[in-house]
Amino acid sequence: MKKTRTDAWGNDLPEETRWRLYDELGTLPFGEDVLVRISKAGAQLPSRAGWYRFLARMRKADAERRIEKIAQSVAEAERVAGKHGVSAPVLVETLKTLAVDRAMTGDDTAAQKFAAAAASIWDRAQREREIELKQAAQATRDEQLRLAREKFEDARKRLDAVQAAVKSAKASGGGLSEEALAKIEQAVGML
Repeated sequence: MKKTRTDAWGNDLPEETRWRLYDELGTLPFGEDVLVRISKAGAQLPSRAGWYRFLARMRKADAERRIEKIAQSVAEAERVAGKHGVSAPVLVETLKTLAVDRAMTGDDTAAQKFAAAAASIWDRAQREREIELKQAAQATRDEQLRLAREKFEDARKRLDAVQAAVKSAKASGGGLSEEALAKIEQAVGML
């Protein structure tokens, strides 16, 4: 990376003035109009080469500034979307629209950043959805297991009751009395 000379035109200007000059005059050709506006800003007049070197340095800084603004905008959009319950698909569609808009204006870097942010949010939403589905499936399996366990315990109790009635009948003399049959039918759930 080439280091900027300390005496390069524009380095001695306050940052706010540099950005204002770049934003207002960066697309204009070097000439009388540019020189008059620079003079009104209270800066020394640059040479033609100095002006274009200044614009080249500012373009690099502007690209970084835009990327940082995009990252901040995406973070803010996610925060606001989360706060107001905007779903991930809506946010992804918005970011895709912004990416297309930036691509149409020739700002490929910003378009790529918006597209990457949209893809990142979509991937995160998909992972969250998968986790939710897995948790729901686990809850269903847990509920089915609980119900099966309850059925098993009920069947065990009925079997124990039948066995107790049969033992009682054997202990009382061998045959099944009406009372023992009633207990067995009740235990089995026939009554």
